[in-house]
Amino acid sequence: MVSIVGLDGLSPSLDLIKYSQNIAIINKESLICGWNLIYKKLNKYGTNFFPIDSEHFSIFSLLENKKFNFIDKVFITASGGPFLNFNKRKMSKINISQALKHPNWNMGKKISIDSSTMMNKLFEVIEAKKIFNLNYSQVKVLIHPKSYIHAIVRFHNGLTKILIHQSNMKIPIHNSIYFFDNKKLNSKELNLQILNNPNFQKIDYRKFPLMKLLNLLPKSDSLFETVLVTVNDYFVSLYLNSKLSYIKLIKFINFYSRLSKFKKFKSYTPKNVQDIYKTREYVNEILNNSDI
Repeated sequence: MVSIVGLDGLSPSLDLIKYSQNIAIINKESLICGWNLIYKKLNKYGTNFFPIDSEHFSIFSLLENKKFNFIDKVFITASGGPFLNFNKRKMSKINISQALKHPNWNMGKKISIDSSTMMNKLFEVIEAKKIFNLNYSQVKVLIHPKSYIHAIVRFHNGLTKILIHQSNMKIPIHNSIYFFDNKKLNSKELNLQILNNPNFQKIDYRKFPLMKLLNLLPKSDSLFETVLVTVNDYFVSLYLNSKLSYIKLIKFINFYSRLSKFKKFKSYTPKNVQDIYKTREYVNEILNNSDI
């Protein structure tokens, strides 16, 4: 299982594949930026792959015999984070402790901020598209404040399946480790109250404008995904070090992701890890020399 934080986890993941019969990758940046490299190695060495994000493991679990081509649509859920019910006036006064206080999950600081801006969900859409060989039009996001239903898959045969579990990462981690052994895990009883009112909502793009960055992504794997990850990492780091307001965090991620000098990366598919790391260096250099 690979859980190294950030893009630095990509190279070790690739190195481990040839030595592993099964590999589970928690690191979403590696999957977003280097999936084509990972997939090539998985096939070369016949290694089984397990995604660990709760949404992606849920999709994976709903598929029979990995029949990705039977999928019509995939719905992944988002809690909406701590600011789902904030109005725009309140958003201007958000502090770091509020942004870190996720209503359902106990997570690290970086991913908690990404969840609050919903950049994390944008990354999960990219992951789902790549891992399950889908088009972006096949991956939808639903707000589900309780984080109980993690994925809904609609198949070509008219069937729709959902997967539910408590907001506890022990469940996807346990089930990836014991996928072939089906080892028992003690968990809570089914919560029918939540199932009776899942409270699904559409995304409010005025409140979560970073989700619109999905419109910038090319159809095939590219180095532009590395641009998005790097820009986000850069400004989240500044925010966590109290160098930006929350409003500026969102504004700067949105603005700098759209710089014309980054558009060229949409035309390049990463051929190796060095392509990805060089792109990260280039983007960081541009950001470091910008008037922020």
